[in-house]
Amino acid sequence: MSLFLIILLSGMAGLGYAQAQPAPQNELNFNANAGARDLRSNAPDTSKITERQAVILARQKFSGKLLRISLIGEGENQRYQIRMENEGKVFTVFVHATTGKIAGGS
Repeated sequence: MSLFLIILLSGMAGLGYAQAQPAPQNELNFNANAGARDLRSNAPDTSKITERQAVILARQKFSGKLLRISLIGEGENQRYQIRMENEGKVFTVFVHATTGKIAGGS
């Protein structure tokens, strides 16, 4: 019985040693999410542009100071509502959250 306990403890000590080893340098820069995709057939489409990208698109077409940005709408009709001001005039620009299409500005 004591021989079994010695073998068991020596095996556990080996496991502890293996877990304490540092990762090799080439594995430290590995990004586990790089190129990750959801392969489920019913997965929702989450490929929408960010707020920052929406502002960049709006500023490419209209100059002015950013006042506010909000994500409005649902489903395929989601868009960013961007309030801007230029020379005292406040206006709204809409940027489609999926396509990046710009509307408004007046």
